[in-house]
Amino acid sequence: MMNDLRTLSGAWCRVPGGKADYSLFRRRFYRETPSRLRLLVSADSRYNLYLDGEFLGRGPVRGDLEHYRYELHELAVGAGEHVLSAEVLFWSDGVQMPWSEIHFSPAFLLLGECGEENLSTGEKWVCRSDPFRRTLSWKEAWDRETPTPIPPMEKYLGGNECVNWKELFFDDSTWETPEIVGFPCFSALCKTDPPSRWKLQESTIPPMESIPIRIASILERNPAGTVHLTSEGNLKGEIPAGTHTLLLDLGRYYTHLPRFCATGGSGSCRMAYAEALFVAGRKSEDRGPVSEGEIGRNGYGDRICFFGGKSEFQPFWYRSGRYVELQFELTEGVEIELSFEFLAYPLKRRAEFHSPEDPVLERIFETAWHTARCCAHEHYEDCPYWEQMQYAGDTRIQALISYIGSGDGRLGRQAIRQFDESRIASGLTMSRYPANFRQQIPGFSLFWIQMIGDYVEFFQDTEVVRAHWDGIRDVLNFFERHRQESGLIGPVEGWNFSDWVSGWPGGRSNRGEELPETLLNLLYAESCRLAGELSGAAGEDGSEYIQRRRRVLSAVNRHCYSEETGLYTDVPGRPWYSQHVNTWAVLSGAAEGRKAEALADAVMRDPRLSSCSLYFSFYILEMLRRLDRREDFRELLKRWEAILDSGYSTFPECPRADTRSDCHAWSAGPFYQLLKMQEKKEEKSK
Repeated sequence: MMNDLRTLSGAWCRVPGGKADYSLFRRRFYRETPSRLRLLVSADSRYNLYLDGEFLGRGPVRGDLEHYRYELHELAVGAGEHVLSAEVLFWSDGVQMPWSEIHFSPAFLLLGECGEENLSTGEKWVCRSDPFRRTLSWKEAWDRETPTPIPPMEKYLGGNECVNWKELFFDDSTWETPEIVGFPCFSALCKTDPPSRWKLQESTIPPMESIPIRIASILERNPAGTVHLTSEGNLKGEIPAGTHTLLLDLGRYYTHLPRFCATGGSGSCRMAYAEALFVAGRKSEDRGPVSEGEIGRNGYGDRICFFGGKSEFQPFWYRSGRYVELQFELTEGVEIELSFEFLAYPLKRRAEFHSPEDPVLERIFETAWHTARCCAHEHYEDCPYWEQMQYAGDTRIQALISYIGSGDGRLGRQAIRQFDESRIASGLTMSRYPANFRQQIPGFSLFWIQMIGDYVEFFQDTEVVRAHWDGIRDVLNFFERHRQESGLIGPVEGWNFSDWVSGWPGGRSNRGEELPETLLNLLYAESCRLAGELSGAAGEDGSEYIQRRRRVLSAVNRHCYSEETGLYTDVPGRPWYSQHVNTWAVLSGAAEGRKAEALADAVMRDPRLSSCSLYFSFYILEMLRRLDRREDFRELLKRWEAILDSGYSTFPECPRADTRSDCHAWSAGPFYQLLKMQEKKEEKSK
């Protein structure tokens, strides 16, 4: 009978003194016969785990201290001597802490057994501070003082020891016994005050997928010795002494893990990553294959130092972009090999879209899928190059793409749970989570409710309603407490962001005035409708939510609809109009029949309406699809067609050359809408 790993004796450990950002751990063990190795592993903040020098896995999946994750690893081992080894990174607090990480102090935990032997962290392990790595300041990594929200870059000090420490017969006799900092506490087992700051839960998503990438081309050699691309698409060759620059094109945008191997050499290499190249001091408007350009101050980078012997560098977290620049400063030449792996959540696409009469739609479809994949790792991310944050508004679209494209609901289910875990006393969820500082966008809590409705629709799994009913109720009650005598909801506290629109300060449709926002009222009405429909699954009476929906839609039609213009206003009593409000008037059921058709005409053609971004255009496509307005649907997709014509391999945050992000998941919405439109066409043809 195998033990429950959670009941094994073991402890959270660290290098004595607890100051190291990078730590190394080792544990030798011996088996007389082949056995099964079973491990439960976590770390604050990240770990890479090895057995006999071979990579086993990484983690933990991001969470918070009340819901800290661990991974399970299981494999067969042969008879003989073995060694478990782990490298652990602690994200320093302050400016170096990534925005999407919540951590406490450096620590490593492994609970495991092989046969009858307990391999858990404790006095039989040895450890040391990692002398080969440190984090780079933003000045070093980006050549700028302003901190950024992503994990910091790394400096790596090469040499033989930095490669060999994972091997079985490495001499670790001078290493220290770990310091115990706490004992495991599992959410399912802990009935008293926790014995550590980390309350553990098993990860519910699979390991990330790694796929080899072929480097497409070497754009610049300055001069760069004998380097060339191998048949596998890796960079290989010798860099002589001196100052040299290599610029590589991966062929398309990726979230990637570089692996840099070197032999000999003295000096350093800065490896910088960028989404786009600069030409004449500005981002190139052509995002396709280019023959010239530079990364400039746009790219962030790692630094590898050479001290002879062998060196191997791979960062703890992925890098992103299309271009990689290598800047060598050497007093002695070095032999190198550089390869890349595409790292992403393992979404397996099973949906196909065919449009032989309009092949550009197939290109939009494929590019949208790749965009979505680059923005999905341990949780959904708005963008991989900049924030790497899970925002509810973005995530709703991302989850729908995952569901319809792959049938995989695990990442979406995790997102629903994480946003519920973020709720505060007011009842609202955080707008983004996990995150180490709070941000409230009230409308995003309504999108969270809609995410639950989407999940139920795709998977017919009503357990998600029962698990999160308290959260649904608390969110809706927050808005109901802001009902005015007019029947309208609002204004409400928080950052009332809707979309990045010219003339909307801070993305707010009320232009900064303290007035109820029509869009928020329509989103509330739709969320009340869902609550009414889903309430039965939670054993609740949903009639109150149906009544709320009727009241708020009635108030919107009384106070926010202009008979003169035939349009809904952004706020009551102001002649301000937008695609957003008039689209959601249709989607929420405030406008039906001929009125809905008239609004769709206005959304597509009336210049008085403030325009949606690529993000919110998802909902215009949804309206047009429901109304079966195929010509307008295709017309709107020209926005994405123009982006492809500019050479992008992923869809950006906004269709401008100076866009902050060349890969933004909220722009991948056409993937979902094209499949749904295809379904509609197939149904009509039956």
